[in-house]
Amino acid sequence: MLIVPPERTRFYQLPKIDHWNALYKLTSFDMFILIPYLAILTILAIYGVHRYHLVYLYLKNKHKVAVPKFRFGALPKVTVQLPIYNEVYVVERLLEAVCRLNYPRELLEIQVLDDSTDGTKQIAADSVARHQELGFDIRHIHRTNRNGFKAGALQNGLKQATGEFVAIFDADFLPVPSFLEDVIHHF
Repeated sequence: MLIVPPERTRFYQLPKIDHWNALYKLTSFDMFILIPYLAILTILAIYGVHRYHLVYLYLKNKHKVAVPKFRFGALPKVTVQLPIYNEVYVVERLLEAVCRLNYPRELLEIQVLDDSTDGTKQIAADSVARHQELGFDIRHIHRTNRNGFKAGALQNGLKQATGEFVAIFDADFLPVPSFLEDVIHHF
C-alpha cells in the first residue's frame, strides 16, 4: 500500500484501463504494415514446417533402396542418343563414357546426333570411327539444317532407332558404367 499525503493523491492515480485501445490505437497505416507482415510470416512458417517434414521423411527412408518389381529375363535392346551441338571439348569424353557402359554390345545402339557447326563434327566422326572398329554399334548422324534444334535432332534419331528403350544423355552427363544395368529393370 502506498502512503501519500492527501494533497498529492491526484498525481499518483492511474487512469482506469478497460482495454488495450487506451494504450495504443491501430491506424490504417499500422494495418497496411501488419497484414502483409503476418501473411508473409504465416507463409514462411508453413514453408519451414514443410521443410522439416521433408527432412523427417528423408531421415526415415534414407536406408530404403528402390527395388524393381521384376527383372528382365533377357535384356532388351537400348538405343543411347547423344545430342551434341558445338561440344568440341567434351564429345570424346562423352563417347568414351558411353562406350564403357556395362551392357551387351549386341543390345546397345549408340547414336551421336550432331548438329555442330564447328570442329566438333570432325572430332565426333573420328571418335565414332574408332569405336566402330572396336565393335560398337555406333553411328554419327549429322544434320546440316537445325530444324527443331535439339528436339529435332532427337526426333530424327528416333526415326532411325532400333532399340526397345531409348536413353538420352546430354554432353555434360557422363553415365557410370553400371547405369543401364541398374536402371533398365525399373521400366
